Amino acid sequence: MSAAALLAANSSPTDSDIDAAMAGNICRCGTYQRVREAVHKAAAQLRRAGR
Repeated sequence: MSAAALLAANSSPTDSDIDAAMAGNICRCGTYQRVREAVHKAAAQLRRAGR
């Protein structure tokens, strides 16, 4: 939900934007880099779709 809210407000988030938006979500598995990559990929798909 945090990533969706970020993308609704910012269609081209930076790594810093993503980190700030996801700050309240703690992941024990340490996949923060993958989360960032996924948000960047979702942002690109939304931009291509014209959203």
